Amino acid sequence: MLTLRKSATLAFLAIVAIVLGGCDEDAAPDAKPLADKAVMTMDLVNIQYSFKNGRHTYGHIRRFAESAGLGVTLIKGRVCVHNGEECAESLVTYRIEAGAVLDQPNHYVATKLAADVITIEYSGKDDNGNPVVMRRTVRVDNKTATVE
Repeated sequence: MLTLRKSATLAFLAIVAIVLGGCDEDAAPDAKPLADKAVMTMDLVNIQYSFKNGRHTYGHIRRFAESAGLGVTLIKGRVCVHNGEECAESLVTYRIEAGAVLDQPNHYVATKLAADVITIEYSGKDDNGNPVVMRRTVRVDNKTATVE
């Protein structure tokens, strides 16, 4: 009986070795290779108008999305108002994982002009070291904001 169990165990291990030996993860036909460069989008959603401290203010969520399967780290942001004449820059550390979406609530842009062109830009690098730059333009006219 001991010999039968030993033979069965050896046979089972041989089958497992054959099955596992035939697995080549690198050669999987349906495996998607990592992208060479990240593909990023930035959207401004849920824009809310208010007038505060003499400025037209547009609160919103900034939504970053990566769709090529390569993570991105954004390191610098820049917002310009008054048709590009007044800009503010900031160092940031925003991480967008491969294939993921990052929502950042509670952002706003404020301008003294009732009608203005606002630009929002972010830059950084993907996980392969490629530069990433995203830019959105928002045309505002009092309570109306149109993202281009």
